[in-house]
Amino acid sequence: LANIYCALLLSGLLSGALIGGAAVQRAEDARIRQQMTMSARYKPNADSRWQAKVEELAFRGVTLEALLQFFSKLGSEFMHHYQPSIHTTLDVVRQAIIPLSGTEKCSYAEVLMKGVPTRPSKMVTHHWDNLFRDLLAAIVADALNEDSYDSVALLLDSDINKVVEWLRRLGRLQDTYWVCAFSVSQHDGICGGNPHSSKDSLTKNVHPVCDCQKMKFWNDTPPLTEDGRSILCEMNKFHDMMEYLAATDPSFRQVVAVDVELNMFNRAWCVAELVAADRMSLSQSLKMESATSLAMQIDKLRDLKVQDMKASRQQDVDEILATIPDKAVFNAHLQELLFETLVPNWGRLNGAEQMAQVGRVCRWQRLFESNPSLGLYSP
Repeated sequence: LANIYCALLLSGLLSGALIGGAAVQRAEDARIRQQMTMSARYKPNADSRWQAKVEELAFRGVTLEALLQFFSKLGSEFMHHYQPSIHTTLDVVRQAIIPLSGTEKCSYAEVLMKGVPTRPSKMVTHHWDNLFRDLLAAIVADALNEDSYDSVALLLDSDINKVVEWLRRLGRLQDTYWVCAFSVSQHDGICGGNPHSSKDSLTKNVHPVCDCQKMKFWNDTPPLTEDGRSILCEMNKFHDMMEYLAATDPSFRQVVAVDVELNMFNRAWCVAELVAADRMSLSQSLKMESATSLAMQIDKLRDLKVQDMKASRQQDVDEILATIPDKAVFNAHLQELLFETLVPNWGRLNGAEQMAQVGRVCRWQRLFESNPSLGLYSP
């Protein structure tokens, strides 16, 4: 059955079931030229203290192997009540990442990488209210060159060793990612308080706070730049960090881990990162749960306004809005980015990628036919 399925798929691909490959390649060539131009124009921040913090943050990548090892221990070695289909990234940050980095009082990426500065090849834009399992599934889907992560999520739940095996064979376990939950030091920011009384998604108990007593640095904590921005704050430099990484690595790109409900597009930081990456001409890759979830939720995106977007801290919203002089122009550009670039390009393949997709679909189909309890793969 798998062979018949793959033959039919191959026939469909070659007869034009996936179209637009040549146009995609032309657009990619144009993007690369524009990114090279942008990189040549890059200038470090005039304040050397600010720039030093930007570059420190930029080298807090973490390998996919380390992320998978962390995930495999959730529910057994720490956060013992962890349920992958219930717990969000916020739950995991509050009850695993913060406690596990409490001794060192630094980012958990630094703990996982044993203090070795690690340059990321990709930045992951994501929403903390998404399932943590789905965040990791989206990252794995990126490494496997999958457009959707629903099947990956299923496999992470049932057979993480198979995921590791595939990634090892492809040589992708050492791929490096910048993920704010891991790469920002929560002990320099949110760990000591829970102003919104956020609760565990399963137990409904209020999330605990950390007693590390480390000094916190918010958007307005001195020392400040001439324009009043905190130099040591780690939550106000994402744009600068993306610019630095893009200018110093032509292959650096953005992975967008989209939740099932598409709620990330209502988060101020997520949208700011999307637009910033587009203006830098970064390669941007959406990782959706499935084509079905996109079709069901896509109308939510048609009336997005940056003025209405939210963040866990009002300071962040205010700072982002202050950098956007014309909100109407920004909103129009956001709609253009979503509906003329990101969403249309999702799942659109060039010729070489079409052939690679055949192999990926066959791989999944063989897996699901040999393990009926996993369900049936649906491209």
